[in-house]
Amino acid sequence: MSNLLLALLCLAIGKLLQNVRQFPDSSAQTLNLYVIYVALPALILVQIPKIPLDPHVLAPVIFAWLMMGLSLGIVWLIARFFRWSATVTGGLLLVTVLGNTGFIGYPLIEAHLGKDALPYAILYDQLGTFLALNTLGIAIASRYAPEANIATEPLWRKILRFPPFSAIVLGFLLNFFDVPIAKFVDDVLHRIADTLVPVVMVAVGLQWRLRIEKTEYKPIVFAIIFILLIKPFIALILLLPIKLDPLIAHAILLEAAMPAMISTSALALMYQLAPRLVSTIIGYSLILSFATVWGWKVLITA
Repeated sequence: MSNLLLALLCLAIGKLLQNVRQFPDSSAQTLNLYVIYVALPALILVQIPKIPLDPHVLAPVIFAWLMMGLSLGIVWLIARFFRWSATVTGGLLLVTVLGNTGFIGYPLIEAHLGKDALPYAILYDQLGTFLALNTLGIAIASRYAPEANIATEPLWRKILRFPPFSAIVLGFLLNFFDVPIAKFVDDVLHRIADTLVPVVMVAVGLQWRLRIEKTEYKPIVFAIIFILLIKPFIALILLLPIKLDPLIAHAILLEAAMPAMISTSALALMYQLAPRLVSTIIGYSLILSFATVWGWKVLITA
């Protein structure tokens, strides 16, 4: 559970640094740029070449994309109903569609279901949520970003020029052609990748507010309820009629119950999609998920 403690500690550090004058208002943006251009590509090159490309991995991957597609549609409709602004809608789509199925997901899956469930969690994350961050995430961010932040280049070029996506392409090529990565290179990539969560959680803490503004109350409460309760409930309903190995089904459901993905804060800040709102949702969903994921585990294993 050291991953969870690290995330909470760095969140608290970022929150405390809000009161340090030496940290300018642009600190969070600078940290997020480091994540996008350095740490995230390193993490991709560590993980993607090691994924087993096997037909048996389809169930977690299919469910990951199915859950993201349904979440996208539902949240979009809710945002239209409440007439939330484009920036708030874009930020909500990022945090509700993309769950923290890796950094927080892996340790919680191992803690609640055991090591045998980890491979299914990794597949759900790497070929589902993580891949979507670098494709679907860019599409959402580009669609809802303020005009001043939208470049004239087409979406496909934005995706291709996004450093993490380039790393994904390289990672799959290395995987497909079974090209080994030298140990010293792999060690360096691991060390760089290990900086991702501490840096991005400090950035989240720099923007996180414990006090919720009246104008933000509805979208924040909705997002947290949707992420921690509604999404896993939808997954449960979808899994009931399907005959899957119980361990696979349980891993899929708990992955669907994970809090908001930490890395979405980097996209939200980069494209100015209500970054403070997004950081608040990430912080609260992370803390509350310790209880809600445990509750879902008790429910499905009772």
